[in-house]
Amino acid sequence: METVVKALEHASFSEIAERISALYDDEEDALLLGMLGQDYVIRHGGIFLHGQKAPENQVSVILDYLFSSGTALTLLPWRSIYDFTGRPAPDFRRNVELPITQYAPEIVTRAQALMPMFDATSTRSLINSEMAFTVRALPKVFLRVEISQETQDFPAEVWILFSNNANEFLAISNLQALAEIFKDRLLSLLRIY
Repeated sequence: METVVKALEHASFSEIAERISALYDDEEDALLLGMLGQDYVIRHGGIFLHGQKAPENQVSVILDYLFSSGTALTLLPWRSIYDFTGRPAPDFRRNVELPITQYAPEIVTRAQALMPMFDATSTRSLINSEMAFTVRALPKVFLRVEISQETQDFPAEVWILFSNNANEFLAISNLQALAEIFKDRLLSLLRIY
């Protein structure tokens, strides 16, 4: 992480901006990058959110994205964390999907008010769930969320998928971190709105 932070000090923001779909402010020599509906300012001295240094997990995701080898978004087919790792991901299920599942009815009921706040749009379900939406997590990394509410026969379920080439922009650990940031943002917005 320290090496990447050092790289930030000497980065050419004007060159990075177009590749990652960020706005370059040549007067300030800074980047403006949207992540989960929030605008981050990236300067040579650090990454800021609302004028304060961004939390470490968010900085890690953004730095990985800035210096990734990815160039173009490939949205489909959607991929699970398992598709990227090749092995079961119980941490992902426990830390991301299950906490969201607990709030499935609230999310479905309040989705139209919440979705604009984390840059999401409603979409047709791939699996006949009650609700599906696509989240522009980063300009070239999207999440797909499918939510099924509890029925007599089945418990509530939430599935989170990633755009097909998300791993070209983020390491697997940062894909999980991004999903956890999304979960935290969603649950926080549920409490506020």
